[in-house]
Amino acid sequence: MKKYILLGLILSLSVHAEKKTEPVVSHQNIPVTAKEIRYFENEPRYGAYISTNNCSFEVLINDIPVIKHIDSSGSGLAGTYFPLNEWITKKGNQKITIKMTPGFNQDKNTLNSELSSNSAVQVKIVKSAINKTGSSEEEDVRNYSTNKKKRGNNDIFEDAFTFFAEIPYHIETLENAEVLLTDDKDKLQTLEQEVVAKYNKIRDIYMTGSWSTLATIYYNREKRVAKQLYLLPNEIKDRWNEYVFRTNTDITFFDLKSIEDYKMTFYADGKIVCLQKINNEKSSLWGGFKRKGKDNITTTYITLYLYRPKGTKGLEVY
Repeated sequence: MKKYILLGLILSLSVHAEKKTEPVVSHQNIPVTAKEIRYFENEPRYGAYISTNNCSFEVLINDIPVIKHIDSSGSGLAGTYFPLNEWITKKGNQKITIKMTPGFNQDKNTLNSELSSNSAVQVKIVKSAINKTGSSEEEDVRNYSTNKKKRGNNDIFEDAFTFFAEIPYHIETLENAEVLLTDDKDKLQTLEQEVVAKYNKIRDIYMTGSWSTLATIYYNREKRVAKQLYLLPNEIKDRWNEYVFRTNTDITFFDLKSIEDYKMTFYADGKIVCLQKINNEKSSLWGGFKRKGKDNITTTYITLYLYRPKGTKGLEVY
């Protein structure tokens, strides 16, 4: 069973001004990020404080699904902070889409079938920057609440708002990507075969390949994120150390399941494609691992977005 969904997504590239250029960070002699990072004097960071009442929700930034919360207790969130820079690609208005769905029914120990009259999501967008003393100064940018919107009792409520982000970088990756979504069923079927083959190739790297091959696959993504988050070399290295890989010295068990029971999903006006499991809409590249000294296997879902740069034939990891 397969299904096609269009959502949307964007992102791009650049970073830091006039500090001393740091050396390349490497893992087993494999470069894992940009050869040099430019540091900016002004490096604003954006985030969202989210509070909820009697609901589950999903947040998309510039049509990228980045936050998904399933209410499993009925307690809700009380000003939980989520960083946003990784999903901001250039200076200007950023679109935030809120999808609110029913919350948890404690009496029935399951999710409600409909939203309640008191179901709500509040979002406060903030901007922060490190000042000369090393402390962080935070200012409010935008406040939003679903309480102010008219809606009936149904199983989903969707709305959107924007905020202006003053950032110094410009990521152009998807501005230079082809539109993959098409109404041509034959082309769509061909694309699906290509996407599945790419997923299987990357799965094989995780299962039998080397760390250097894995680093090559994710190099451009990590370089982009380092620019968006203004990461220092040690922070870049920390991100790479977080990659779960079967050759990690503290991993005693590692396995990824076969790519099956999926739906093909599009983002960024059809420029990004991914495979999601039909039963939970999480990545089809998934499995489990066990760390040394631990008895339980941890389930892991490896997010894998693919795009095609204009003028090329292959799919690349975004």
